[in-house]
Amino acid sequence: MSKLMYLVLFTIVIGITSASTPIYLAPYLQPNDEVDSNTFLNPPSGSRICARNCTPDEAPKICYYKWTLENYVTLGKACGDCPNNATHCYQKECIPADGFERGVLSVNRKIPGPSIQVCLGDRVIVDVTNKLSGRSTTIHWHGVFQQGSQYMDGVPMLTQCAILEGDTFRYDFVASNEGTHYWHSHDGMQKLDGLQGRLVVRVVHQYDENGAMYDYDLPEHVIIMQDWMDDTADNHFPGLTGVDKGQYPKAILLTGIGNTVVNNARTTTPYPRINVEYGNRYRMRIVGATCTTCPVEFAVQGHRILVIAADGNAITPIRVTSIVFYSGERYDIVLEASQQAGGPYWIHVKSLSGCAAEEIYQLGVLQYVNETGDNNAIPAEPPGYDGLQFENPRVMNPENGTGGVSVASLVNPLPVPKYIKTQKADLNILLSYGNHVFDPSTFYNFYERYYVVNGKTLMSHTVNNISFVSPPAPPLSQPADVPAELLCPFGTDGMPTCPSGGSYCECVQVIDIPLGSVVQILLDDKNPGEDISHPFHLHGYAFYVMAEGQYTNGLTVQDVYANMTSQVLMQSSAPIQKDTLAVPSNGYAIIKFRADNPGYWFYHCHFMYHIATGMGVVFKVGQAADLPPVPTGFPKCGDFTPQVYQ
Repeated sequence: MSKLMYLVLFTIVIGITSASTPIYLAPYLQPNDEVDSNTFLNPPSGSRICARNCTPDEAPKICYYKWTLENYVTLGKACGDCPNNATHCYQKECIPADGFERGVLSVNRKIPGPSIQVCLGDRVIVDVTNKLSGRSTTIHWHGVFQQGSQYMDGVPMLTQCAILEGDTFRYDFVASNEGTHYWHSHDGMQKLDGLQGRLVVRVVHQYDENGAMYDYDLPEHVIIMQDWMDDTADNHFPGLTGVDKGQYPKAILLTGIGNTVVNNARTTTPYPRINVEYGNRYRMRIVGATCTTCPVEFAVQGHRILVIAADGNAITPIRVTSIVFYSGERYDIVLEASQQAGGPYWIHVKSLSGCAAEEIYQLGVLQYVNETGDNNAIPAEPPGYDGLQFENPRVMNPENGTGGVSVASLVNPLPVPKYIKTQKADLNILLSYGNHVFDPSTFYNFYERYYVVNGKTLMSHTVNNISFVSPPAPPLSQPADVPAELLCPFGTDGMPTCPSGGSYCECVQVIDIPLGSVVQILLDDKNPGEDISHPFHLHGYAFYVMAEGQYTNGLTVQDVYANMTSQVLMQSSAPIQKDTLAVPSNGYAIIKFRADNPGYWFYHCHFMYHIATGMGVVFKVGQAADLPPVPTGFPKCGDFTPQVYQ
């Protein structure tokens, strides 16, 4: 079957599964635990397990999941004698994390939560039951476009009402764009406390643009990297000024496990392990599920890695020694098990930027299982923070886009549309982001919103001097219930602005974008002294990465904007697509896309504490008539302020 015929079948099946015939879901319930490689590659006849090797002659499946979100703990009773007895760390409902006891938020008593691994065209249905004490929640499917299922995007008070304690919300969407994605709570600080997991949408191997580069793409090789604190994320919001001040993590977890320093010694939790066999080429999907401002650098001892995809989108393969991940980014690599010595080898992940001074790092083990001897051995001489040494090192996505292979220089193996390569944009948007510093002497008398503490500085985060606040009801489903006075007014240029021309304000910032228009955005870092590269994530789309750089040699944002609007700026012969991009500190990035997916789409910094304090905007693409109807019985919410009579 050709790829074209496969896509036609995919479209037909979407129409069938969206028909009005009721479905009894129980037979389609997926396992809570990971599917082993043998079942993945050789599913039993008639199996309804969705984690499988995709085949061209198979109709898409219905993939049903039941999730319970609850308060839980690491190293609880289910862990037995973990970490003293390493095997106990893998017992059912045990969350070892970094070997340090603390309260967490979990899905089905797992961190990371249950994995969703499906094939292109499968229908994903997830019943989320909220049993978090005193908390609301939502789940966002990071990287999934939700075209036709806009109400399932999972942003509280934008695309849906928050799921209240005791309630169940059914997410229902078709996995219509392939790639390595992930899911996480989009409510408050919850993802840093554990509400995250993997989401992979595979295609038939022979239809994969880079399928010839690898032999196996296994569920056990989807690695999720999380930053981790030794207490709850809420305890760092708005931030402490004495003990444990700031919002930096204490450890990194690799697929939910790792070790950390406690009382000047590392905890004894077992190292996470990746198994391979000599002579094979393995696709490994790596998720940068960090939440704080520190990027992480990933490398494997003795192996140069071949990068083949970014944020679920194919790139022309490029060989590097390490990759830097910012919050929300995903990269797919091919690891060639070509070392005849057989290892084992260290997997090394270290935090950069502000975390470098704390030397936060994590180790895992790459094990060649076909070698004789102890398959549970660890390599000799564990590397410290400085990590692995490579001859002629080559870093993908380096800090500030310099000193390695920048994302803007990567080449797309697929044809890039002419409207991207040669056509000027229909709409050019400048988004300058930064922070607003409050005067402590007046702050507590005049402000009633979220803020963070940096040292002893009180600040909120802004885009175009506006700190985003959530509306009381989702404009996607309840536009009439969003009071007009909460929306930012529009200036003479048609862009949201502060009332009365103020230099700082707090309102619901919505940018109108005509459906079908070609949009170009210049992201501008207004705070060069921070030395932080902010990663911005766009819901509902993948964009083309046109250019990035720092303001050096007298270059200004006005220069870049003038160049961008007068010509097509492009640093690659064929720009790649991503949905999350880090902007160089004291610099800029230019992205471009066609606004062909109507809806209310959040575009925000993916640092958790920054989004919580206002660094985001909403793109309203199209009009109400362009949207699918609100699902029958869709929950409603909003203020209750009836008139009071005497």
